[in-house]
Amino acid sequence: MEPAVRSILALEPDFNLQAVDLVACGSTIGNLLRFAGSLERPFRFDADLVGDTVFFIRKERSPKETIDNLRGYGHTFPERYTTWDSDVGGSCSHQRIIEYDFADLHIVVRSECDGYIKQQGSRTPPTKRENAQSSIDEAFAKLGVGSAAAISDTSKLDIRMQGVKRPQDQIFDLKTQRELSIFDMEEILPRIWVNQTPNVPLAYHKFGLFDKPQISNVKQKVLEWQERNATLLSKFHVLLKRIVEIVKDSDDHRVEVSWDGKGPLRVTKQIRKGNRVLPTELLQKWDDLG
Repeated sequence: MEPAVRSILALEPDFNLQAVDLVACGSTIGNLLRFAGSLERPFRFDADLVGDTVFFIRKERSPKETIDNLRGYGHTFPERYTTWDSDVGGSCSHQRIIEYDFADLHIVVRSECDGYIKQQGSRTPPTKRENAQSSIDEAFAKLGVGSAAAISDTSKLDIRMQGVKRPQDQIFDLKTQRELSIFDMEEILPRIWVNQTPNVPLAYHKFGLFDKPQISNVKQKVLEWQERNATLLSKFHVLLKRIVEIVKDSDDHRVEVSWDGKGPLRVTKQIRKGNRVLPTELLQKWDDLG
């Protein structure tokens, strides 16, 4: 989470950090949404309190772990279909940071996206921060870029400002599908809802030979999914609120959240006391700017 926080502070020095109730990635939020819907998929993550803000920290898998029986072109096709802008060439991924209101929770979510749709004749979006946003149309990326370079004195991270900000309505999540099979949009709508991605290019292939992707704007589908799943989202909201409360009420304000795919969600003390979610310098800055 350190890169995300440093990016926010570099681009938005006056960002009201303490107005944020929860900072998480698409993975941890998505896991809890699936749990609320009783979808059996085990997960584990840590939670840490900084100031009055709770951070969900994804548990990384071992770098030696392999994925067996991997099929399809979901990872390789985007490398061929998309290109990096010249000023950000050599990057390995693009991470978006958005903020939105979910009932009474103000949430910042970091997630990876596949790219953006370049608008013909469009101008570079302004770098000035917009006012509050809560809907899909109004959600915007915090991870923009400018033209200067900045390196923290205490962090090992190298912060480089390059490229331009891209509005959220240009962002897409690319999907591939075998020819003659039907792509079920319902399967990805929860993820799209979490990270507020409005566009889904769908590319069909026959033995690896792809047709040109058809781009769908799914904002209306997401809103319809939201209406149909009001009960689920209500349970999800209660779940998030409860975890936030438990973290704040715990002795050291740090817990582990896990689910084995069955039974109740487990919230326990962290057995191994690792590093905090942010380095000491940022922990202090979070309090100072709050």
